[in-house]
Amino acid sequence: MASEALDIPIEIAFHNMEHSDHIEQQVHRQAKKLERFKDTIIGVRVAVEADHKGSQSTDFSVKVEVKVPKSLIVGQSHGRPHTAVNNADAYGFIRDAFDNTVRRVESYIKKHFEPTKTPVGEKRQARVTRLDTERGTGMLETETGQSLFFQAGAVKGEDIGSLAVGTIVSYTVAKAEGAYGPEAETVTRVVGGRS
Repeated sequence: MASEALDIPIEIAFHNMEHSDHIEQQVHRQAKKLERFKDTIIGVRVAVEADHKGSQSTDFSVKVEVKVPKSLIVGQSHGRPHTAVNNADAYGFIRDAFDNTVRRVESYIKKHFEPTKTPVGEKRQARVTRLDTERGTGMLETETGQSLFFQAGAVKGEDIGSLAVGTIVSYTVAKAEGAYGPEAETVTRVVGGRS
């Protein structure tokens, strides 16, 4: 069954228990927490399971699997409800499983999709993406995808005109941003540095 709010497929499976419209409704309600990640999420599978230990005890578990590009993120919650599985007590496990999953999806997106800034003063490598030798300016693209502006005075050991688009350079980031945003304080050609 698909959730209209998420606009992504949600598969719900019940194991060792009867299908419950109430639990399914709660799963869809909690799945709305993933809505802000809908551009990254490919699909969601939720497994709701009851493990009957005896006539008086049942372990209840909820496993949420979120498929994202090149990975599967899993969040889960389990425990023993105070009363029958179909009671509202099971909803807490569903909520906890989705809260756990949301934290894991946030961490995945931060690690894989949000560009990280290069620390000030740390020497790294980049590629020249634009040059304007008449104005004495250029742009670099760092290994993390960040764009850095640089001026002719930042180029060390040679003239800005000796650089070309595609040249690999090492750089350090200036402490203060310039008029065009983050700026390279020093730019030095890497030996043999052509892309």
